[in-house]
Amino acid sequence: MAEQDLGKDMEAIRADLDALRKDLAGVVEAIKGTAQSRADSEVEALQERLNKLADDVQAGGREGLRAVEQQIEERPLASLAVAFAVGMVLGRLFDRR
Repeated sequence: MAEQDLGKDMEAIRADLDALRKDLAGVVEAIKGTAQSRADSEVEALQERLNKLADDVQAGGREGLRAVEQQIEERPLASLAVAFAVGMVLGRLFDRR
C-alpha cells in the first residue's frame, strides 16, 4: 500500500514537473517575443535618427556649397587666385622628387 501511494506521488510530481516545464517554456517564449519587439522598436528609432542626421548633413552641405558658389560669383579673380595657390601647395606636398 505504501508503494502504491509512493507511485502515485511520483506520478503527481512528474506531472507537476511536466506542467512546470511547459509553463517555463511559455514564459521564455513570451520574454523572447517582448525582447524582439523591443529590439525592433529600438532599431526603428535608430533608423529614424540616422535618417534625420543624414538629412541635416545633406542640407548643411548644400548650404555650404551655395555659400562657396556665391563667394566665387562675387569675387571670381580672388577665387581663381586662391584655387591656384592651393593647387601649388598641394602639388608641392605630393611631389615625390
